[in-house]
Parts: sequence; C-alpha cells; structure tokens
Amino acid sequence: MEAAKSFIGNRVNAKGTETTGETVEKAMEPEYCEAAEPTTESEEDTKNTMDTLEALEVCKFYLENKCRFGDECKNMHEGVPVEKMVKQNKSKKKADENKTDKTKKKPPMKMAEDVIKRLQWDPMLPKEYFIIGYLDRFLGVVEENFTTFSWEDLASVDYDVLAIPQHRIQYFKYKTEKVWDKTERLDIMFGSTGSKVGIMEFMEEVDKKIKEERDNRLDDDDFDSDDEESGPSISVQVNTESDIHRISEEERSTHFIAIKISDPEIIENVTKVQKQIIGKEEILQDCCMKKGLLHITLAMVRIEGEEGVEEAKKLMRDLKPELSNILADKSKATIKIENLKSFGQRVVYADVTPAHDETFWKFANLVRTSLDNASDLVKSSNSFDYHSDYVPHLTLAKVSRPVARERRSKYIPTSYYQEFEGLRFGEQGLDNLQLCVIDSSTRYDGFYNTLAGLQFS
Repeated sequence: MEAAKSFIGNRVNAKGTETTGETVEKAMEPEYCEAAEPTTESEEDTKNTMDTLEALEVCKFYLENKCRFGDECKNMHEGVPVEKMVKQNKSKKKADENKTDKTKKKPPMKMAEDVIKRLQWDPMLPKEYFIIGYLDRFLGVVEENFTTFSWEDLASVDYDVLAIPQHRIQYFKYKTEKVWDKTERLDIMFGSTGSKVGIMEFMEEVDKKIKEERDNRLDDDDFDSDDEESGPSISVQVNTESDIHRISEEERSTHFIAIKISDPEIIENVTKVQKQIIGKEEILQDCCMKKGLLHITLAMVRIEGEEGVEEAKKLMRDLKPELSNILADKSKATIKIENLKSFGQRVVYADVTPAHDETFWKFANLVRTSLDNASDLVKSSNSFDYHSDYVPHLTLAKVSRPVARERRSKYIPTSYYQEFEGLRFGEQGLDNLQLCVIDSSTRYDGFYNTLAGLQFS
C-alpha cells in the first residue's frame, strides 16, 4: 500500500503539483477512482441514439396511413395505421362472432319418449292416424301405425307383440306428413326446435290437403277397390254424383276390412294386364291399382272416435280364434283369382272363386256378423245388401273423375284387355285379415295403414 502511495505521489510531483498525504488518500478512494475512468465510444453512441429517438416524433401521417416517405421518413413509424386497425378490429370481431356461433348450443329437442307419452294421453290427438318410422336392423327404416306397438317394458312383452327400443324411432308422421324427425331436428309436436306451427294447426292443414285430394278423385280410387256403376259392389262412396251429395260426412266409411293379396303369381299377372291397358292409353296408368294395394274387401266400416278404434281392434282380436278354426283345413282355405270382367266398363276386375264355398262364406259372414253385433261406434257402412248383392272381386283398374274429364270418357273399352278375359291369375290363401284405414298414405310395404292385422298360419 505504501508503495502505491509513493507511486501516485511521484506521478503528481512529476507534473509540478504539490501533493499532500491527504490528497493521496482521497485519490485512492473507490468513488474517486470510478469518476476518473474515461467513457467508452460505444456507450456514448448508444446514449446519443436514445436521445435522438426521444427527440423524434411519431409520424402523424403514418398513423393516418398517408405517409409517402415510407422507411425514409425522418419521423418515427410506430403503432398501427387507422385503416389497418379498423380492419383488424373488424376481422377480430367477425372471428369472435363465428366462434360464438359455433360454440353456441342448439336448443334441446324433445325426445321420442315425450312424443309417445303425448300421443298416449292427449285426447286431442287421434293415435290411429299417427305413423312411426323406426330403424329395423335388416329392412332399414320401416313404418307402422302407432297403435300397432306395445309401449310396455320390453322385458315384459310376449314374443308376438310388436315393441321396439325408443332410440330406434326415426320419425313420427300425422297421416302423410312428418311431425317429429330426429335427424332433421323437426319438432312440430312441441315446437322445441323453433317450429312456429302448432300441432293442432298442422293437423288441420294436413286434413285439408287430403280432403282436397279426395275431392279430385272419383270414389277415392287410390284406396277403394270395390266400385261399380251398375251392379253389386263395396265402395267408399256411392257412384253417381247425386248420390254423393246425399251422403253426409257422418255416414262415410273410415275403414275397411280386407284380405291382402300376397301371392307373387297373382301380382305378376295383374301387372301384365295393367301394362296392356296402359299401352292402349297411357293416361289410364293413374287408374290402375298399385300392386302393393291389391286386396279383396269384405266389409266397409265407420269407426267413431278413440273408443271406437279400441273396440274395433278388440273385435279383430276376438275374431282370430274362431276364424282360425274355420281355416283349419288349409286345402279349403284358398281362393282362385281368374277371368276379367267389368262393372259398367268403368271398373276392370277379376273374379274371386273360393276353393271351398262353405269355408269362404263362413269366414266372410263371421266378419259381417261381428260388425253387426258391435256398438254404434263401430258399424258396417256397406251400401248394399250383403247377403244378396256382395260380389267378392279383385279390382285392377278404375277410371277416376279427373281422368274421365281429361279423356272425356269414363269407360275402359273391353278391347283393351280382351285377350286376358279368361286368364287364371293364381291362388291366394285365406292367410290374413286387415283392418285398413281409408287414407292416401301407405305403410312401408306399399299397403294401406292398418289398425289391426291377423295372420293365420
């Protein structure tokens, strides 16, 4: 330490300055030493740059997106120009809105179970006119009438009862129109998905539409197979227009009981005759009975209200044991479809010839007797004497009113089908009995919607 002091003293003396020991002590203090260190050039440049930046102003023209000097501008270009900022804000707002729309939850939709419960307990909704479309593992989507199903616990029903898990239900229809659809998120029954039309209003619209369609047909040709102008028949409406006006709505048939034609040979031959007729006049295609609708009507029925529907279904169930006994001998429980005839050249039909007369007429008369013994809620609406006038037959074609007007004739010339007059169409077993709804809608297999159906094996 003493050597350092001596060195410093000598340096000072060399310059001709008088130095004391106190001065030397002060020079050795740390603060004095730091202050004595020279400032580097790089530090000075940095300091000068910072001072210059602080002195510069932000270019106001740049902020307005109008600066023409670009990077050569002497003022600072900091921040975001106004237009860019607005665009960025708009883009951000739009992105936020899209994000909100995607993340926004849809309103919860009522389940199939809710629809089932309402149909079961709401007296304003006629269950017999509602149809369920459900997913079958083998057939795909299948339609059946609501009243066909049992809604008890699946574990408690018998093997011969139609019951399905509710998650297989795809949609509900009122007659021809959907009122609830799972995949389409359609809910007119409750309006849970935003439907503005109530179920009662919707039903009125559907009924009005169907009524208009009926008014454009003669004798409801899409579902009435038993019609004639001059002879015995079973028909939904009486044939002449004057008669139609005399029939009040309260007396019209609402259902009919029939044997469904299922024999492939009969269906094939019917199609062959229909093609021949259509080949003569293409417009008659609309007058030919669709192959899925072929049947032999046994009786026309009028059913009143929900109680009447339940009574009619019970009537069908009660018929099965006795009908099964009548049909025990399968060799006698068949009918032959053969020969072509017409009712007044307006309805083309094939004769029905029982293999055993007694068996067939016991079968048909038992149905008629059951209707006669039913209450006023379920009554026969046949417009003829069943014992003397009923002619069992299979309708192939019938001229409707719109077609008759368009072609200016209500007749089908015999020459159109003459070559098939002696045709043997095939044999149909008396293996089923259907209580059908008179309506323009059909079920999955193309046949009429049914309230009840019996199968005889």
